[in-house]
Amino acid sequence: MKSEFRGNVEMKTPILVGISAVLLLGAAEAYAELQDKSIGSSAENIRPNSIACAQERGEVQSQCSYRIKRDEKGTTTVTVVFANGFKRKLFFKDGMFLKASVTMSGVGTDTNWSLKDGTHMIRVDDQRYEVPDTLVAAN
Repeated sequence: MKSEFRGNVEMKTPILVGISAVLLLGAAEAYAELQDKSIGSSAENIRPNSIACAQERGEVQSQCSYRIKRDEKGTTTVTVVFANGFKRKLFFKDGMFLKASVTMSGVGTDTNWSLKDGTHMIRVDDQRYEVPDTLVAAN
């Protein structure tokens, strides 16, 4: 009798562990979903998936992916990635466009920008970018 009971306990333990893991994973996913939908002051909640961009003069704008990096000094770097893999970094300080990175296509000093209806309209060399202010505004 003792060995049968022991066998049942050994058999039930992995099942209980599995059920516990599923319940914990479900709770974690539900919590993450609530965090995604929660209303907050963070610009992270209203980030677009891509930004408008054009790589060549006269080219119709398309969509580029991007990455954002912020430092403790109030500088935000938006790295824009074109469909062909070309990347350019756009540097902002306190919500204002400062400069662009040097690339093979230009030194990034021939620039023009304005803030229109919450969007930074930026031209660097022959490239154009439309960066929503929510991406560069301080958290």
